[in-house]
Amino acid sequence: MLVGLLMIAVGIALAGVTAWFWKASRVDNPVLAPLEVIGERAFKDADEDTRKAMLRDVRTTVEP
Repeated sequence: MLVGLLMIAVGIALAGVTAWFWKASRVDNPVLAPLEVIGERAFKDADEDTRKAMLRDVRTTVEP
């Protein structure tokens, strides 16, 4: 019984460490920033001019 509870506790702790690692090691590519904005509710509810402004704010200029 004790071994079973210990294994469950270890499994939960491992799941927590895995979730933390995935979140901490995520590298955000600046090219993907507009996709994050497009997925937000504020973007969906905004008018066309506001949408363009929101996308313009997150885009970075890439120099050749």
